[in-house]
Amino acid sequence: MAGDMLNIGVSGALAAQRALSTTGHNIANATTEGYSRQRVDLVARNPQMAGNGAIGTGVQVANVRRVYDGFVVNEMRDTTASSNALKTYHDYTSQVDNMLADPEAGLSPSLQSFFSAVNGVSDDPSSTSARQVMLSQANSLADRFSYINGRFESLRNNVTKDMRQTAVEVNDLAKAIAKINHTIIIAKEVGGASPNDLLDQRDRLVQQLSEKASVRVSEQDDGRLNVFIGNGQTLVVGDDYSQIEVRSGGYDPSQVDVVFKGSGGDSTITRFIKGGSLGGLLQFRNDVLDTAQNELGLIAIGVSKTFNEQHRLGMDLKSEMGGDFFKEADKTAPVALPNVKNKGDTELTTKIIDSDKLTTSDYQLIYRQGIYTLLRMNDDTVVGRYKSLPQDITSEGFSISKLRGSNIQDGDTFEIRPTRDGAQKFGVAINDVIKIAAASPLRTEASVNNLGTAEILPADSLDHSMPGFSLASEAKLKPPFVIRFLDDHNFEVLDNTGKAIPASKIVQAPGDEQRAVSENAIKQEGAAANSSATDGIKADDRGEHDDHPEKDAPVVQTSIPYDGKQGVDLFPALGGVNSKFRIRIAGDPHKGDMFRVEFNKNGVGDNKNILQLASLQDKPTLANGTSNYSQIYSQLVSRVGSKTHELEVNSKAQKLLLDQATERRESISGVNMDEEAANMLRFQKLYQANAQAMASANKMFEALIAAFR
Repeated sequence: MAGDMLNIGVSGALAAQRALSTTGHNIANATTEGYSRQRVDLVARNPQMAGNGAIGTGVQVANVRRVYDGFVVNEMRDTTASSNALKTYHDYTSQVDNMLADPEAGLSPSLQSFFSAVNGVSDDPSSTSARQVMLSQANSLADRFSYINGRFESLRNNVTKDMRQTAVEVNDLAKAIAKINHTIIIAKEVGGASPNDLLDQRDRLVQQLSEKASVRVSEQDDGRLNVFIGNGQTLVVGDDYSQIEVRSGGYDPSQVDVVFKGSGGDSTITRFIKGGSLGGLLQFRNDVLDTAQNELGLIAIGVSKTFNEQHRLGMDLKSEMGGDFFKEADKTAPVALPNVKNKGDTELTTKIIDSDKLTTSDYQLIYRQGIYTLLRMNDDTVVGRYKSLPQDITSEGFSISKLRGSNIQDGDTFEIRPTRDGAQKFGVAINDVIKIAAASPLRTEASVNNLGTAEILPADSLDHSMPGFSLASEAKLKPPFVIRFLDDHNFEVLDNTGKAIPASKIVQAPGDEQRAVSENAIKQEGAAANSSATDGIKADDRGEHDDHPEKDAPVVQTSIPYDGKQGVDLFPALGGVNSKFRIRIAGDPHKGDMFRVEFNKNGVGDNKNILQLASLQDKPTLANGTSNYSQIYSQLVSRVGSKTHELEVNSKAQKLLLDQATERRESISGVNMDEEAANMLRFQKLYQANAQAMASANKMFEALIAAFR
């Protein structure tokens, strides 16, 4: 009996000692991150069967378990990945927002200053100082485009650097998880019990991994943990681990991709990386940085293309036609990048055909089974399918054609970037103030004897589809063209010899159909049109005699109908060649009213073309004719600002969810010092009580021994 009581006391003391040790272990790790408090599970020993019943034999430690809820831990892991992604996304987007909206560093002040200088030249077109200010502001605008684009490139480099560093950290964590998997198995085999502290360490490693990217886990029957990343790639399986690598993309070395290096070969998983700082970096690059840089490039292309087109239609201080004011970003910026894995040797080129139709997206061209498929990447929309190149992609504002190479293989792909490099390629093409084409090459005036209210003036813009106006036209405008009204609803155009020009040589607008008919008539009349230069001269004067001149002479229509309510735009043809200048007549004429058109030689004080250039500031020349330069930039600033605010709100909300998930985990697995202190006292008393039982058993044993002496 005394021996049984002693054994029972010893078992109780040992159990209390283990409980006290576990409580002390909890207290020692109260501030250890990721630690799960542990509890001692006690069970009664198997009873001793006797004739009068089962007699208890004491207590034993069944298990030392950690207080753990797998569902709560998984929830905290997922919330951590989302929170880190939003935080990283917001941190980088706010940098773009601060830069674009900065009144000192943004583009708006430079655009405004440049067009203010253009207006300054319009006020005094002959002023050299005003022209110098305009040229200086143009260079400042180019510098601002370059500065903002440089900041974008700096951010892109930082994103790439952070991605590479994050990939290294992911690989280190994967290696550590695989190693601890092995350690856990050995600990189980040696100790036969769950190695709680090692399990906590492994959970902590997975939690740190979720800060880098979203991962999924599954536990094997033997307790080892498998970790999956991306689209189900096995980053860790048992004791083995794989790695990821950030390497240059298939099209552009500066555009890196995330590559999974598995046993079956390398695979690009960039599009499948979600969550964590790595997912936030990719999301920022794809959704904000690429789009913002493309949109800045679009503005630069729009400014250079539209400004150059109008500038070429003006005349400088030397009475020469204007050239390009800005460098031709619309020609040098678009690129078509072949994939490094292409098996063919074909290289493509692309050019802007309509800056008004450009979008902020990049495109992918895929060649498969004899068909080229063009994909708009920002919304994964198929733009079109083509059997051959070249192709004008009119809906997107650019064209694609072959540059070199004759061999293209099935599966070859290309990335088309119409606007990405626009800001980088933007620059000023002239360095001489004399070359600023402020004047119009045409001078128009009405006869002082006119009785009607009709007016003549150069139209708002010249026709860009016709051959370029050149100084060779000057001679053909001396004496000037004359428009003479035959009555209130019909007029004719007299050439520089005073003879009426055939109506078929006077191209009218608007109306593509009317223009086409007129141009076709020019071709069809051919010789008749050429011989019409002598119309109105008597046969006797030409040294010819015809008994029936009325019968044999060609009938040439010179009268042109006129509607005073709509007015008319005219494109006089000089020597059968359209001269790319347009004049407009509007109002109510009177029979005999006359107007004159002549070359504006020595028009140093003329500001008609510079006024057209100044009007481009407010003219909707981009986004399908809905926005001007400043509006596109304002939309960019507004969109990035809204995105920054949205991310700030979402980041705070996700951080709150993470805090709540962390609190739930701590409420279950965290160490409560008050509870542990109470347990310490309880287990001390338990130990003391069992010690007292052992002392009582000892006294009983001594009394029994004494009885035999």
